[in-house]
Amino acid sequence: MLGFVVLGHWFTDSLNQNFRQQIESFAERVDQDFQYEQQALETQIELISDRDMLNQAVEQRNQGLLLQILLPLKSVLKLDWIKVIDTKGNILIDLRDNSLNQAKFLDQAITSTASRGAHLVDLVDVEGKQQVLQVVTNGIKSSVGLLGGIIIGDLVDDTLLQKIAAGSSKHLISHRQNRVVAATLVAAKRGTWQFPLPDLPATRITIDNKNYLAKSIEFTGASQSLTTTVLSSISLLEVAQWKLWERLGLLFLLGSTIVAIVGFLIARAITRHLQAVTKVAQRVTQDSNFEIQAPVTTEDEVGILAISLNQLIQQVKRLLAEQYEANQNLETYSKTLEQQVQERTQALRQKNIDLKHTLQELRRTQSQLIQNEKMSSLGQLVAGIAHEINNPVNFIYGNLKHTDDYTQQLLWLLQLYQKYYPYPESEIQNAKQEADIEYLIEDLPKILTSMKIGANRIREIVLSLRIFSRLDEAEFKTADLHEGIDSTLLILQHRLKSQSVDEKQLVDKHRPKIILIKEYGEIPKIQCFAGQLNQVFMNILANAIDALEEAFQNGLCPEPTIRISSAQVNENVVVHIADNGIGIPEAIQSHLFDPFFTTKPVGKGTGMGLSISYQIITEKHGGSLRCISSPGKGTEFVIAIPIREVGVAAFENSPRRLPT
Repeated sequence: MLGFVVLGHWFTDSLNQNFRQQIESFAERVDQDFQYEQQALETQIELISDRDMLNQAVEQRNQGLLLQILLPLKSVLKLDWIKVIDTKGNILIDLRDNSLNQAKFLDQAITSTASRGAHLVDLVDVEGKQQVLQVVTNGIKSSVGLLGGIIIGDLVDDTLLQKIAAGSSKHLISHRQNRVVAATLVAAKRGTWQFPLPDLPATRITIDNKNYLAKSIEFTGASQSLTTTVLSSISLLEVAQWKLWERLGLLFLLGSTIVAIVGFLIARAITRHLQAVTKVAQRVTQDSNFEIQAPVTTEDEVGILAISLNQLIQQVKRLLAEQYEANQNLETYSKTLEQQVQERTQALRQKNIDLKHTLQELRRTQSQLIQNEKMSSLGQLVAGIAHEINNPVNFIYGNLKHTDDYTQQLLWLLQLYQKYYPYPESEIQNAKQEADIEYLIEDLPKILTSMKIGANRIREIVLSLRIFSRLDEAEFKTADLHEGIDSTLLILQHRLKSQSVDEKQLVDKHRPKIILIKEYGEIPKIQCFAGQLNQVFMNILANAIDALEEAFQNGLCPEPTIRISSAQVNENVVVHIADNGIGIPEAIQSHLFDPFFTTKPVGKGTGMGLSISYQIITEKHGGSLRCISSPGKGTEFVIAIPIREVGVAAFENSPRRLPT
């Protein structure tokens, strides 16, 4: 009984210590969660303040543009407060959560700090309310210097505490000078309570006539601090202690019962040693069960008899086991020989299959390397041509404006001469008639305008060539899929125009221009291998043009058309490329993405274009590539690429992301 009581008290003390350690550990986790919320706010304000469009809006004091930029960010980042001020402290925009629209913030010091461009983490009170915001300030700078400051903040409310305490039975109370700001315990909001100081260990307190074990932590800002207390009901500890004593009592009763039963059985067995040995001998003789052993419990004659009987049983058992093992070895050898022959045969078959797969993979890899080298060389060639064309075109385009200005000045001077010297010398009049001055004055501005349009068109072509030249880039970067499609279409422009065909097949010797319909949707920029995606667009569009030319030659497609559309579907960017050709038979569709599979004549296709495209989309981008086709109804390829996290700034910089 004494041991039982001592053991019970030891377990009770251990439970109490574990309970306190759990509260201490949970308090450390709560402190880490508050630090994480602070770091998240600092990361978010850096992403917002570094945006070029925000700098431009602050510099122009354009409140409409600020609202257009910050309102989506406030919703996406779930911020309760965003405030932008200039260097003089004037408010450019102040966005708040609905619950804070009429509130007055005690943020004069914070606003003054933000106007100086300083980075600060602090707490802001709401006047007349028990509300506190965790805020971060940062400067808004450009190349010319400091433009102003930005403040963002989140409420320290019940929702935040519930998120931190989720999954545990503990409660959190945030307070300042024993004034409750937010709590997960409803009873704590009624009345004033005395909470323990942050530097004290877990302390017992009473709230609403209920006992809790409390541990406080302190979150410190630049000028203010906020204390959060972790509460754990002592009733849980009391229940655990009661269950412990209850189980120890049951264990004591069970142990006493077992000891009594074992003592009774031992006393009974002492008088029956000889009878047990006799029964064992009878069972071995009658049942031929050589697993039975006589119990040896004494060292007298009965014990010696039991040992001798056990040795005899073991010798007989050993002889029988050796005979049985010999028979089993003979049978096992015959089975093992047959099994080894089958395993060697299966291994040879598997090696042949693996060798075929290896050879096929080697051929596919070799073709892919050749294709990648071709596309890389094409990208380098296109980039070089674009660079060489860009310099003289920029020279011509830059001088056209000056030429236009000089021409206008000369024409104006000529008109003044005509006005004030209407009757010049006969030689000048003859030269005027011969040069046809009136027509020159009318036609020369038109010529300069045409030259401007042509030079601008060449610049657009050079830009598209530079975009397409990403083929030789291998890094994972942010890119606009629309730019890649447009640059690819520019490379294929000569194939989209009307083409001559064999007059023996058609009466009309010209295939009409392929109609191109672009239905671009609002899609964000994505992280991808831009050059390899251009290669995918090139393969699919080139196949579509080949299909339309074949259909037109067979008289099945009088108006060849390619339709390209894009949209954002859930977390994916989806691009559709469809043609109205003859379509693909269903039996062939299952082999479209197989290496070296092609329906084109020898010398016109390698069978690697769609296979490489499928590998680029699925393996390198984690997306999907599908073919939807019916004979006589055309073919559609659907490309789906997941949108990866590229940071708020990169996502928002896309002009298509801004709300309209």
